[in-house]
Amino acid sequence: MSGQSSPALPAARVALNPIHWMATDDGWLDPSLAPERGKLLSLVRQAGFGSVMLEVPADWSVERYRDAVDETGLTLAPGYFVCRSDGRDGTEAEVLDSAAKVARIHAELGLGDVGLGMGMKKGAPRVLRPAQGTESDAVRLTAVTELIRRISEVMRAEGVRPALHPHVGTWIETEDEARAVLDALGPEELGFLPDTGHLAWAGFDVRAVIADHAERVPFVHVKDCLLSVGERGRGAGWDYQRTVVEGLWAEPGRGELPLADILGALPGDFAGWLMVEVDRPAIADPLECAIASAEWMNARYGGATA
Repeated sequence: MSGQSSPALPAARVALNPIHWMATDDGWLDPSLAPERGKLLSLVRQAGFGSVMLEVPADWSVERYRDAVDETGLTLAPGYFVCRSDGRDGTEAEVLDSAAKVARIHAELGLGDVGLGMGMKKGAPRVLRPAQGTESDAVRLTAVTELIRRISEVMRAEGVRPALHPHVGTWIETEDEARAVLDALGPEELGFLPDTGHLAWAGFDVRAVIADHAERVPFVHVKDCLLSVGERGRGAGWDYQRTVVEGLWAEPGRGELPLADILGALPGDFAGWLMVEVDRPAIADPLECAIASAEWMNARYGGATA
């Protein structure tokens, strides 16, 4: 796909979520595999990115993190909050407390948006049978939607708006589920964070769903993938991890998605972030993966700096 022409998005900012440093051999993620945070930030900058996803280490103060980011010359792009409740398991109060904390950190660091996705865990039904809407349940979706509404309330009280992030392996996986939540909450309550790879794997009409909600998109996770691997896995009954290990994900331009066409659904004055994510790199060396990703974005979207 490297020859795709791209629409001009001159105000967009390119960022990296350095998640691929955490990729495990079994198709999952382990944060302990990543370099020390200061070193990781330096590697992001060395690769050619000017912005990085906000993620304050649990044992760091916000001030220490801000200083480390400033030292590398990076700017911050919105981070991500994982909701690990289905809205009816008794942990809702803990989720809301955590959501408020994440929102306060974002506000303190000057950001007004944050991604919001549902959690997934090994052995869960949609991890065992991914991208198929396994065990769809309207009652559960209603409970999840209400919890998202409450999360939005506590986050917006801190000056930060969450943006819904549909994700394979979670209870908001399909296009119908994502649209139902977005329809239930207004744009002032909930933005939309599309992930090109997860949406495509789950069978969304990716360009159409972005176009339909473009005005509520603060940032995009730019992820390439090989849909042929996803289709093969679905037919063979592979779980999430097996599908990933078999080569689902790829650096931008090295997969099968028409990324430029998909991103063309954004308005020409889009001023949010295009955040590269490669959950498991096709290029073995994490730094080389990041460099290749920055080069692809730089060539099409006016540079990988903020």
